[in-house]
Amino acid sequence: MSSLDAHMTFLPFLSLAMPRRCAVVLCMACLGALLLGGCAARGRTAPEPSLLTTGAVFADAAASSATAASAPGAAVMVPPLFSFSPGDEFDVRVPDAPQLDQTLKVRPDGKVSLALVGTLHVQGRSPEDVQAELRERLVQVAGARGGREYLLQPNDEFEVKFPFQPQLNELVRVRPDGKVQLQMAGTVQAEGVSPEALRETLRERYARWLRKPELSVIVRSFATQNVRVAGGNGAPTTGRAGLASLEPAIIVRNFQAPQVFVGGEVLRPGVLPYRAGLSLLQAVVQAGGHLPSGDAAQLLVVRRSVSPATGAEEVRVLRTGFNDKRLHTPDHDFELQPFDIVLLPKLATATLADTLNQYVFNLVPFLRNSSFGFAYNIHGNNNN
Repeated sequence: MSSLDAHMTFLPFLSLAMPRRCAVVLCMACLGALLLGGCAARGRTAPEPSLLTTGAVFADAAASSATAASAPGAAVMVPPLFSFSPGDEFDVRVPDAPQLDQTLKVRPDGKVSLALVGTLHVQGRSPEDVQAELRERLVQVAGARGGREYLLQPNDEFEVKFPFQPQLNELVRVRPDGKVQLQMAGTVQAEGVSPEALRETLRERYARWLRKPELSVIVRSFATQNVRVAGGNGAPTTGRAGLASLEPAIIVRNFQAPQVFVGGEVLRPGVLPYRAGLSLLQAVVQAGGHLPSGDAAQLLVVRRSVSPATGAEEVRVLRTGFNDKRLHTPDHDFELQPFDIVLLPKLATATLADTLNQYVFNLVPFLRNSSFGFAYNIHGNNNN
């Protein structure tokens, strides 16, 4: 009887004390995991990173870069505009109305509150953009120039003048209850009434004593600049005179230093100071370069921005389309923006190694630096 002995060695496992059947089962399980991992590494599609959230906007940074490179004048690098972030501070200066000057700090929700204008959303917007909207809002508050009408208020002072009966002239002030007391005319409601309407009321009152009363109501001082403005649908609204011609200026005082975040399989993951023109590969090199366990084909950039239409924050995931060859001879590099997140995920084999460390080697420590083998015999029917 002859026998055929075949010997297989599977590294890095060897256990002399382990029963043969248990060793064979463990070996075949690990071998199957390696084969499945290798097949997945060759035929898998790009996995969805855990950073991708519902509603994220996906973009192909490589395609965008190639399109930009083929466009005329693509060599000219335009530096990114400064935009406000939560915590930034700026001054609003109004040269013709210093009482409206303010120092503001962007709230965590990306908004600021201004006198007369109200709340403005400034996160992700440039100072020039915010300044232009502020001027437009002041014009809206002022209302149309031809449709304004002043209404008397308490503490306003006006004069009632009779050109032909000067002995009836009076200088009166509107009382806190909104009324005035006049000789011969008695008590008259003045608050909320325009000077023109009050003139007609007084003419009716004095008509009882004068055959043809002629008088004028002349406002000498006023307590407010609020005016009544005829709305577009005919309903009156409240405006404020003197705002349409104002030109407020925004002066940035303090802002958060722009940064770029690099994480994943790089030598020194962390935060990098942003500078104009910083590219993706420059950030990776500044972080110490990519490790052998990094999957260059899955290198991506997470970029947050604010939608100008809705004011909501958007998350854009830029897929770079890099691979090992392009990392050495890059042709898809592109410029980063402040607060971009560069992420280099692990290779599938590196992920498998971490899984084995967690679920095999940490549970059976003596298998880490050892190997085991198993043998099987195939008995033939031939006899020598």
